[in-house]
Amino acid sequence: GGYLDQALRYMEEPTMLERAITEWRKAAMAEGKYLGRVEGMMEGERAALRRVAARRFGTATGDALAALLGEATDTRRLDAIGDLVADCASADELLRRSSGVLNGGRPHP
Repeated sequence: GGYLDQALRYMEEPTMLERAITEWRKAAMAEGKYLGRVEGMMEGERAALRRVAARRFGTATGDALAALLGEATDTRRLDAIGDLVADCASADELLRRSSGVLNGGRPHP
């Protein structure tokens, strides 16, 4: 039970580096899951905007808006476009103003 037992027990314990690597892996996996959930939420929001635009202005407008949205993830801009779907009087106005919002502008008449 002396030095040899202590040395064997020490070798069986994870080293600081191994523990750090394990923690980094856990953190990376958690971040990946979080980013996946966020992307899923954004995809759902884009799909909802397409559906509402199609219901209000027709399928072609919904498809055109979806093409404009692409992979947009800025929630403020997506929210602004949601307001435009409700506020715009025509499909042309919706698409023009949505394009402006997506290109860094603000919603305007």
